[in-house]
Amino acid sequence: MPDRIGFPGWSGRDRLLAPAGVAAILLASFAFFWHSRDWNSASRLMLTYAIVDQGTIRLDAYRAQTNDIAQVDGRYYTDKQPGYSLASVVPYAIAKAALGLPDHPIGGPALRYWPGDYWATLGTAGLATAIGAAVLVVLAGRVGCRPRGAALIGLAYGLATPAYAYATMSYGHQLASACLLASLALLDRPGALRPGIGMAAAGFLAAFGSVVELSAGPISALLGLLAVARVISRDVPVRGLLAFSAGAAGPTALLMGYNVLVFGSPIDIGYAHHATQQFAEVHSAENPLGLRGPDWGKVLPLLWGSYRGLFFYAPILMLAPVGWAALLARGRVGLAIVSLLASVSVFLVNVSYPEWTGGWSTGPRLLVPLIPFAMVGVAGVVASGGKPAAIVSGLLALAGGGLILLFQGVGARLPQDVADPLREVVLPLWTGSRLPPWWIGERFTRTIVSEGVPGWFGRLGPGEQWLQFLPLVAGQLAAILALMAVLGRRPAPTPID
Repeated sequence: MPDRIGFPGWSGRDRLLAPAGVAAILLASFAFFWHSRDWNSASRLMLTYAIVDQGTIRLDAYRAQTNDIAQVDGRYYTDKQPGYSLASVVPYAIAKAALGLPDHPIGGPALRYWPGDYWATLGTAGLATAIGAAVLVVLAGRVGCRPRGAALIGLAYGLATPAYAYATMSYGHQLASACLLASLALLDRPGALRPGIGMAAAGFLAAFGSVVELSAGPISALLGLLAVARVISRDVPVRGLLAFSAGAAGPTALLMGYNVLVFGSPIDIGYAHHATQQFAEVHSAENPLGLRGPDWGKVLPLLWGSYRGLFFYAPILMLAPVGWAALLARGRVGLAIVSLLASVSVFLVNVSYPEWTGGWSTGPRLLVPLIPFAMVGVAGVVASGGKPAAIVSGLLALAGGGLILLFQGVGARLPQDVADPLREVVLPLWTGSRLPPWWIGERFTRTIVSEGVPGWFGRLGPGEQWLQFLPLVAGQLAAILALMAVLGRRPAPTPID
């Protein structure tokens, strides 16, 4: 359905500055952190290193780095979809050439930090999150948000939800989310580019999201149905659907070719060949995704509470249901329905997965891909509710941003067997209490400050190390205030001679 409102009060400068400014603030924020790797992230990174350093997709030389790994005929491969690792090849290869990074060590013990990890993560998960936030700014403008309100939506997504944490780690969530959200934006307004190019790009992105994370498949399917609906409603010609299909064919062929090379079948995947018994008990050749029937008893823990509650870790998302209703009332039917169903599909996958906690994580890790789609609903609230809705959204964003920063500071991954991660782990670490005996590594994650000025940081006591985050917060605040100050301004009238 065509736009009914779209960019009220926006100047041409706002249309450029709002998404670009939000993306720049977020990318700079993500660059502040250097988290240690875990099995999940290492599995993806090792495939990137194997391709660039060794020219192979086998992980035999990196077996010690991760237990998230597949075994086929005595050879080792990542158990993940290959999309994230393939995308990381570009930033890693650039960083390696520009900075002279050495090849990742092979055959040695597992590492927690490696310089390539930082650049590969920032250039993939970090950049994808920044781009996804910029897309959200555009979508918010389309549904009626003014420039500052739209910027608030993008900033809240990147800094006030668990997306902040996963933008700084090599999981697939943020890259898949950015691809799928960008596909939705193209389909929402197919005339934004030449229809053929836009539809082909939408198809490519929808399919590549599933090449990054197979659990994104339901959202890719929804986007395909939206493409069909666009043709039926005559928003695009029939050849637009052909362009969408052609775009989707590329990533699909890439994935099938990879699966043939590794597993001997285009429809086989790594989860069916786990080399670690812990995961092999959940995933199998008969049920590679490990999904069961929905466990409705997990609904409340995934929505409420300090363990894995979505609304605890991202309180701004409580506005999403109201926003979806507002979008429907404003005639944005396709956008509202697809963003709602995308969120529901991710939630249903999570409650159907035995390892629903997401392991060591910040908040409900497996719900992270729904966050940008729920933020579309929040945009509907801000667009409909004016200044009061923007104020409420801003306050909820401040609460979520403060909470996520606390988790970011201590490494962003908290064990799943701690019932109240904030009170039992995070706050004690920030206040200088004794480290838990099971805690791995330093009190805080590595940052630009701790790595850039180690002499100053080394003189700080346990109760003072949190000071390293003050430059980050001060810089974010200054940049956000500067962006908000210039957005929505009308150009000065040209004097008449």
